[in-house]
Amino acid sequence: MTGAFVLREPLGERLLHEPDFPLSIGGPGSDLVLPGPDGTLAWVALHDGQLFLQPAGSAAPVLLNGVRLAASTWLRNGDVIDVADGRLKFRTDAGGRVLEVIAGGSDNATAPPVADASTAIANPAGDEDAPIEAITFGRPPETVLQKETHGSRRRLVVGLALVALAALAAVLFTSVPVQIDVTPEPEHLAFEGGLPGLRLDSNFLLRPGTYTVVAEKQGYRPLSVPVEVTRERNQRREFELVPLPGRLEIVLPVPGRVTIDGRDAGSAPGVFELAAGRHAVAIDTERYLDYSETVDVAGLGRLQKLEPRLVPAWAVVRIASEPGEAEVRVAGEVRGRTPLELELMAGSHRVELRREGYKPWVSDVQVRANEPLQLGPVQLGLPDGRLAVRSSPSGASVSVGGAFRGRTPLEVDVRPGIAQSVAVSREGYEPATREVTVGPGGREVLEFALEPVLGDVIVQAQPADAQVYVDGAARGAASQTLQLPATAHVLEIRKPGYATHRATVTPRPGLPQRIEVTLLPSLAGQTSPAVAGATSAAAATSAGTGSGAVAATSGAALAAGLTTKAGQSLRLAPAGEFTMGSPRREAGRRANEAQRRVRLERRFYVSLKEVTNAEFKMFRPAHRSGFVLQETLERDRQPVVNVTWQDAAAYCNWLSEQEGLPPAYVSQGARLVPVTPATTGYRLPTEAEWEWIARRSGGGGLLKYPWGDALPVPPGAGNFADRRAQPLVPQVLADLDDGHAVTAPVASFAANANGFFDLGGNVAEWAHDLYTVQPPAGDVAVDPVAAGAGALRVIRGSSWQHSAVTELRLAFRDYGDGKRNDLGFRIARYAQ
Repeated sequence: MTGAFVLREPLGERLLHEPDFPLSIGGPGSDLVLPGPDGTLAWVALHDGQLFLQPAGSAAPVLLNGVRLAASTWLRNGDVIDVADGRLKFRTDAGGRVLEVIAGGSDNATAPPVADASTAIANPAGDEDAPIEAITFGRPPETVLQKETHGSRRRLVVGLALVALAALAAVLFTSVPVQIDVTPEPEHLAFEGGLPGLRLDSNFLLRPGTYTVVAEKQGYRPLSVPVEVTRERNQRREFELVPLPGRLEIVLPVPGRVTIDGRDAGSAPGVFELAAGRHAVAIDTERYLDYSETVDVAGLGRLQKLEPRLVPAWAVVRIASEPGEAEVRVAGEVRGRTPLELELMAGSHRVELRREGYKPWVSDVQVRANEPLQLGPVQLGLPDGRLAVRSSPSGASVSVGGAFRGRTPLEVDVRPGIAQSVAVSREGYEPATREVTVGPGGREVLEFALEPVLGDVIVQAQPADAQVYVDGAARGAASQTLQLPATAHVLEIRKPGYATHRATVTPRPGLPQRIEVTLLPSLAGQTSPAVAGATSAAAATSAGTGSGAVAATSGAALAAGLTTKAGQSLRLAPAGEFTMGSPRREAGRRANEAQRRVRLERRFYVSLKEVTNAEFKMFRPAHRSGFVLQETLERDRQPVVNVTWQDAAAYCNWLSEQEGLPPAYVSQGARLVPVTPATTGYRLPTEAEWEWIARRSGGGGLLKYPWGDALPVPPGAGNFADRRAQPLVPQVLADLDDGHAVTAPVASFAANANGFFDLGGNVAEWAHDLYTVQPPAGDVAVDPVAAGAGALRVIRGSSWQHSAVTELRLAFRDYGDGKRNDLGFRIARYAQ
């Protein structure tokens, strides 16, 4: 029965088998229904014969042994699970593995028996209470009186002795011996009821009949048991006194909830009756850390006192700013103005400082329980200026202070009061540069009329009245010399009733090009070949495919890389087959890393670097990545963070729109979901694609860590939680200094064997897939993707906050649906 699984509910038991897993827990519609909100709140799943618990990501918390569960974890004997208003307990015994509902259904507790009150022994009244009547008598003679007195006494004594002997003989003749053994030895032992008997130590001589054995000892429940004495000789009765439970008084400064041995015991402060022995006591109070202690209860009715020293779950946070009187917001709620002292619960809090005329300051603050924290004084900066750049023609690249910021028309934030060099360039036009200073909160507009770099294109066409079009615009009679900017143009020679001739030409200054065309009569709308009948005075020019385009000709080789209109470089990833996940005995492995074979057949491109703040602000200029204490996350070349999966998907659709590609995501209600089947538009890498480019090594194997297969982390391997991050995160690699407390500019460390940067460290990355717990699979999955409209999405890779073995591994899987200051993304797209 070691492989059996039993679900024990108030209405009975169910025997579960492997096909019954995963088992959903929650409201109506779940496999196991508990009181609370609708929908699935958690799963109990089976992997390699072991059970593990996985929260479903709803707002309702899932507690394991009183601690909120944030990720999947194995179940062990004795674990107590709290889901909404229900409680379950997992244990193993000779009958198999049992998952028992102990709250949220019928929970019948058997109260200890209460001993009956002892019957009082009544003392019957004798003849001594009868009245004695006085009589008159005369004084006899002295001798007679003495004789009569002595004779009466003698007769009385003899009579009484005879009566006693007769009574004793009767008792001895009619009684039987009964031995009474009571453990432990009582302080009082007696028989009540029936005829009186004789006691010799623990032996009693009793006449046959019904009696009650009464035994008492301090610290034990009184014994009162009916006994039938028969005529059988040498009768023996054994009894055991039941010890009284101990009393444990729990003294608290605030109300709390007490759990004893995994079961809810009620509210404290108060007194609790417990059987003698060792008990696990847990106390849950508001605003204090959970308290637990093992208590040895003496029992025997003794009173013991437990006065736990509760540790505050909050800390005093003092916030100062220069200048002062800045409005303080915590999680969006206004809490006062600087200087300010307030209490914040342990954990991460988003703190904002706002003052009119100054730039807002935003930081994620890590508060540790009962450890005072001083923020600041925070130097509030002057507000950014806004710079609008326009050009004629539009579509020119714009760099501000040497950093690419987008294409015209463009409006960006710039540092106030500092002279900025603005450079504008476009293929076929002379570059232009200007300097501009934008004041705090101000706005400046720069307009550039770009001077074209011209080249001559001589067109000779027949019939003579044919017309020429350049980039779709009519330019008059076909036979003429065109002066065009030195960039690729599409020329069309048209005449009704003739096949249109189309060609791509790139003029060269000082090197005239000649195109001679004779149009052929044809059906309306027919187009002649792109180079038929054309000659050139210079070397032939190739047709450009445009930024980010991919050749679509059947049988044509795919480009090794491409560049987006935002300037991002993507590389063509190789096809291949590999094993996703991690082996069951790998150190640090999590239960959601089941191994499965994957084959990637459809070729795809992935960006070499993570999306930066500058690139994201081309799409959403008002975005703020924020601060962590005094450390900024806002620099242009730092990876964008504090973005949701929805934000990342919206950016991908925007980028596809810039290049005329079909979107990879479509609106469904108020959310974006992946298009099915997948398009060639920009998207997030699938989980399988991410693991392939991260783990594929030059030697054909799979890497365990970004740098290799063994710890420790070598210098220069990436941006992890090093000693510089000590004030910001709970756990660091004390022997590592990577030079960055928070995020580093992208590509600050060497690329991996496949040419991609920061797949380990810097920021974790959103993946395209819906988060699911995949069972081990024997079949090969081809181009797998978990699509759907669920809230939880896959997160891959470690970040600047990670230092543990689990997160540093490339097989590590995480999930979420919200923003984090260590979570960003990179882009991908299918090649065809």
